[in-house]
Amino acid sequence: DGDPVVYFEQGTVLPKEVADRLAVTQYLKERTDIDGNHVLVIHRVRLRGEPSFGLVVEPEPGMEVGQDVADFYGATKDGPPVRTVAGDSIANDPRFPAYTEVENLRSYPEVIAAGEEVVVTEKVHGTNCRVGFVAKPLVREATELYGAAPAADAGKEELEMVRMAGSRGLRRKEPDDADAMRSNTYWYPWTVAGVESLLKELFLQGHDQAVLYGEVFGAGIQSFNYAQPGIAFRAFDLMIDGTFVDHDEFAAKCEAHGIETVPLLYRGPFSLAKVKELSDGESLVGGKHGREGVVVKPVHERTDVKIGRVILKYVGDVYLFGKAAEQDTTDL
Repeated sequence: DGDPVVYFEQGTVLPKEVADRLAVTQYLKERTDIDGNHVLVIHRVRLRGEPSFGLVVEPEPGMEVGQDVADFYGATKDGPPVRTVAGDSIANDPRFPAYTEVENLRSYPEVIAAGEEVVVTEKVHGTNCRVGFVAKPLVREATELYGAAPAADAGKEELEMVRMAGSRGLRRKEPDDADAMRSNTYWYPWTVAGVESLLKELFLQGHDQAVLYGEVFGAGIQSFNYAQPGIAFRAFDLMIDGTFVDHDEFAAKCEAHGIETVPLLYRGPFSLAKVKELSDGESLVGGKHGREGVVVKPVHERTDVKIGRVILKYVGDVYLFGKAAEQDTTDL
């Protein structure tokens, strides 16, 4: 079926001695990582006019097809520069998890089989955000409990809805007042019509936890502002009691509460060619921007032995070769 190769995807960091040994140093881009170190990164290039998003080399003797050889080469994953943010992080809660690590479809084209029913949504160029709640035992003051009549459902633990918000990797402290919440990137969705009503409804239904994941975007967030004078929020996933719900349930709940979601570009049989076609084009969010790319997932949630939860991104060629990609940043 062809010769075996070692493939390094775009964004892989290679040690200089390895790059020199493989004679590829001149094709790599030097960047400064989060620790201030100069590193060599496999970068997008055009070869004879065609886009290239990775590096292929011959395998070393003894390497087998399917073997993970990252440690052998000292290869690690690069990421966008991290923005400096205010010190408002607080202890994470295991029931308020960070979002799925979304892998690159270019690197895992076989995970979704041709013909499987999928949804393809626009990848919004903003910052990842999560808002939700965890149900915890209600703690009452002793003076409040003293002399109180027994509850009708004596013995049943009373719970309170503890609101939470966070960035991609950090839980964020709740602002002191409503004005501060409206201007806080990660707590802002709690001020969006429908978000609180959805989460409160889920709490009252007896759920232990729920997290609504989405993108905050607009002025001052990234290079694309989508014609937003301030910031805005679009939801893209919902977890209830530790499980991501299927697309249709997510969409129905958001619609019922008037929560805007990321634009749905396509629903139907999976086709890599269709995904590539949709990854470029005008944004449906707003403003005169092209798309950053798309996100693809099955209509029905499932997992894969290689990547875990099946959800993949495909960043468009136009975005990758544009200035916005160079200005891309991320938050912890």
